[in-house]
Amino acid sequence: MLDTHLHSDVSFDGHSSRAEMALASRAAGVTGLCFTDHYDVVNEKNQLVPVYDWAPARAAQQAARAALGPDFPLGYGLELGNAPADFSAAAKALEEPGLDFVLGSIHNAGPSLGWQDYYYVNFSSPEQCYRYLDDYFTGLEALVAWGNFDSLAHLPYPLRYMAQRDGQPVSLEPYEERILALLRALIRSGKALEVNSSKSEVLMPEYGWLLERYHELGGRLVTVGSDAHRASDAGKGLRQAYALLRAKGFTEVAFYQGRQPRLMPLSF
Repeated sequence: MLDTHLHSDVSFDGHSSRAEMALASRAAGVTGLCFTDHYDVVNEKNQLVPVYDWAPARAAQQAARAALGPDFPLGYGLELGNAPADFSAAAKALEEPGLDFVLGSIHNAGPSLGWQDYYYVNFSSPEQCYRYLDDYFTGLEALVAWGNFDSLAHLPYPLRYMAQRDGQPVSLEPYEERILALLRALIRSGKALEVNSSKSEVLMPEYGWLLERYHELGGRLVTVGSDAHRASDAGKGLRQAYALLRAKGFTEVAFYQGRQPRLMPLSF
């Protein structure tokens, strides 16, 4: 049971140390993990962050390794958010030695919507939601075309706030053709698709549809992440995510080392 999307207090919104997260994950049944603390090129304050400081992550990774011991599989990763805001800054961050895994994600709207972080938007109408979703898919398309990441994180992400939190009656149905094009592009370029179990996201009907289409198109590279930000959430939802993968025909999950996928058989 691998968890390759995990945050610590190295992230602005993390609440536990890497050592604490690592031990809690192992206690929850996780058999290998990779920390992917945030570097958002545009941050939660809608500000450009042109340089990422790796020093806190390096120190925290050493502490996690010491807590787990030498034999537990532990990756050194990054969740690279909003790379289309400045691809040169994003690429510079990925020069970090020893990097195992990079998640690509979009957390903020683009410049036409003021770079707003979706988390801080009050979604009050379907029309507003679809303006943001139009923009979101434009950002995803730019990110996937750039391609300097290993797995595309939480593709239905804005629905966490639009539908689950704010109760707006919106779906990804109007974007099916754009999603299929994104999935084909991931497959052509050898990139993985993430199944994210945060906030019961894996229970969204969109994930079942995504995995069915991805599998039909020939996609086999998948990663799984709890997206946990505190020790009490370690491993949360992972069993449901793996059950969904099995139900949709997947038999392996990817664990990255040196930014290369190692395929591991689903064993439960």
